[in-house]
Amino acid sequence: MKTYTIEVCSASYQSAAAAQAAGAGRIELCSALGTGGVTPSAGLLEMVTSHLNIRTNVLIRPREGDFLYSSYEAEETLRDIEYCGRLGVHGVVVGALDSRARIDSDMCREFARTARRAGLSTTFHRAIDRTADIFSALEEVMSLGYDRVLTSGGCPTAYEGMETIARMEEMTHTHLGGRHTIIMPGSGVKPENIREIALRTGVCELHMSASHTCPSGMEVLGGIASADPQTVTHSDGAIISGAIAALMN
Repeated sequence: MKTYTIEVCSASYQSAAAAQAAGAGRIELCSALGTGGVTPSAGLLEMVTSHLNIRTNVLIRPREGDFLYSSYEAEETLRDIEYCGRLGVHGVVVGALDSRARIDSDMCREFARTARRAGLSTTFHRAIDRTADIFSALEEVMSLGYDRVLTSGGCPTAYEGMETIARMEEMTHTHLGGRHTIIMPGSGVKPENIREIALRTGVCELHMSASHTCPSGMEVLGGIASADPQTVTHSDGAIISGAIAALMN
């Protein structure tokens, strides 16, 4: 039977703990998941590495928005990568594009080099889904030596991008460098479709947030009240367990 790894995108300690308890293989730790995710705080990083033992990749993204970074943002990213190395996490999740929506090779090469010096694995994140040519971008990422690529196949969800993801997976097996880069579908992956995505693309790793939104326990007594109900969002262990079960059937 093929072995699969489920990575859970975790934007809180509660989410990371739920992923570990449910049997996920790894987490991608971040903050501000609603904006696509940014670098998590030092406090969250230290809590997860101190109290949990699940394999942890850390999203290093200096801000929300596009992936065209200044030299200052690149320096910030490099410092965060080095900090992750000192904490002893498993890997980092990074990426950058140039003004023409191509891989910023110089910047991404330096990200990968710094991560390798720190003993960290490298995942190129969904900036690849914003590129002008996703297949050329994948070739470039592979040539830079990245271990993994997180992608929805250039579509809003991985389910919609399955055909492209399958082609990307095939490309990794025929890469001239002979080094296999893992293709990991993400976005909209859930228990109801995870098995179909895995079988139709041929991948062995999948990424999901397993998000569940709950009412807040805070009572609004004054000040500016929101028109929407106050809520909090964390990863749901039952959703993660359901995805694992679906893959094993």
